[in-house]
Amino acid sequence: MMKNGNDKLALLCFIAMILLFQQLPLLSQLDRFIDNSYLTGAKKKEVDTLHMRTAKEIADETAGLLEKEINPNEYIMGPGDELLISIVSSKTIEHKVTVSPDGKVLVPGIGIVDVKGKSLVEAEDLIQKCVDKVLKSYEVYISLQKLREFKVIVSGSVRKPAIVPATAADRVSEIIERAGGLKYDASVRQIILLRNDGSQLINVDLLKFNAGYKSANPTVLGGDHIIVSPSNEEHTIEIWGEVPLEGIFEYFDGDSLSTIFKFAHGFLKSADLSKVEIARFESNNGNSERFIIDISSWENDFYTSKNLPGDIPLFNGDRIFVRPKANWQEKRMVTIEGEVLYPGKYSINKDDSKVYDILKRAGGPTDEASLESALLTRQKEIEKVDQEMVRLSSIPYSEMSENERRYFQARRSEQKGVMAINFNKIWSNPNSEDNIIVIDEDSIYVPSKKIFINVQGRVNNPGLVVYKKGYTYLDYINLAGGFGFRAEEDETLVVKKKGEQFLAKNMNYELEPGDNILVPPEYETKIDWWLWATQLTTMVSMILAIITLVAQATRTTSTK
Repeated sequence: MMKNGNDKLALLCFIAMILLFQQLPLLSQLDRFIDNSYLTGAKKKEVDTLHMRTAKEIADETAGLLEKEINPNEYIMGPGDELLISIVSSKTIEHKVTVSPDGKVLVPGIGIVDVKGKSLVEAEDLIQKCVDKVLKSYEVYISLQKLREFKVIVSGSVRKPAIVPATAADRVSEIIERAGGLKYDASVRQIILLRNDGSQLINVDLLKFNAGYKSANPTVLGGDHIIVSPSNEEHTIEIWGEVPLEGIFEYFDGDSLSTIFKFAHGFLKSADLSKVEIARFESNNGNSERFIIDISSWENDFYTSKNLPGDIPLFNGDRIFVRPKANWQEKRMVTIEGEVLYPGKYSINKDDSKVYDILKRAGGPTDEASLESALLTRQKEIEKVDQEMVRLSSIPYSEMSENERRYFQARRSEQKGVMAINFNKIWSNPNSEDNIIVIDEDSIYVPSKKIFINVQGRVNNPGLVVYKKGYTYLDYINLAGGFGFRAEEDETLVVKKKGEQFLAKNMNYELEPGDNILVPPEYETKIDWWLWATQLTTMVSMILAIITLVAQATRTTSTK
């Protein structure tokens, strides 16, 4: 309880201060979650509209198309199915008939046959019996001419719950796509198919279907209701290591070791299947039990055998680790492009191949090559994440300290992964210290010779100027027409081919072909008067509001 007006006044001032100043942005940790985007196209907190549109178009285009011939013993008749009935004797009689809304077929000259809920084979048998009652020694043949269309309800974690058209050849996943597809948090395993007005419940598992279990994604019937549940982040199994698709997957009762390997699309050739590790966590105390499974026999018949030795059941929370084989030799490649005789990809040996070796195998530089401008880029360095840059990127530049600004500017302008080596030294002397060992995914680029200096910015005729040995930056600016209007002459920069920058007037560099001379404009102080006026008006309004609140609080105190 507020005891006096001063407490109220302090509270009002505190609220006003919150309104006047912005809160600093906070770094949020990435949530650990099940990522089914490779199946659904729906990513967390964003929508892949192209994937949605493409999936829906495919679903619409394939509506009613058959995967294979229909099994007469499994296909259930329903309203709208069109049949061709052939009654064969000395003269063949053919009738095209349609199953009525109440599930009956009218055969001209024979009568009405109730085929509701019957398979195609059972319908043929019923029609044959009806024909036998009217005609003697006649044979009956039935063929399905056209599949019926009907409505299916889709609800739950889909982008657009709806009633959509379907045929008996469509699977549950195709119907979901016609309803806009799954949301990012939708379960791909906990999908319920209610059939026969809810009297029959079928579980649909699209993750299993993607792994090759066709029965996990059944075809639909008229009046079906598909309900998509949200995923359960607390029921998961994980697989990491030498598999094509690492990750966290939804857990479902009955999952086994082979199940999760199928989710991960098998295993890589580098996988050591004799020492697959399983970590099992106890829910009551968080402790884990670790054990090793030998599944070497799976290597040749993983997808063909139904009884795989060592295919133990999994439990919620299990984590599988697939280690690489000892001394496994991966394919290591480097790329060399540009002015060499034979550009392309070259295989290398670990800790053995050097820059000179790659240049020599590529036939060496051509006559047009500029070795002094050649670059070796290390892809593995580019892939490294600078956590400090990640942190600074979330902070407004105005709120950085001086050291943070310098670090941010230096790292932002750097050429990530470029190795500082001299290709001229390497080619002339393979024993040079610059002749370093190349590693997997390295790339070498040898550009062609440049005989120009690029002069840009506030000069009268910006463009390329022919290089002349011994000329200074002022000479090149004069050749480009001289300094232009409002040029900041003292801030002219020389930018070298590999990205180094120098203040031109300091003359602590040597101009070379391919260098750039940049003349910036004079710094102008510009005021956005409209923005300034808007901010001032907002500030005055807030101050007046605070004064009004303070005055009211003071009057309240004085009356007491």
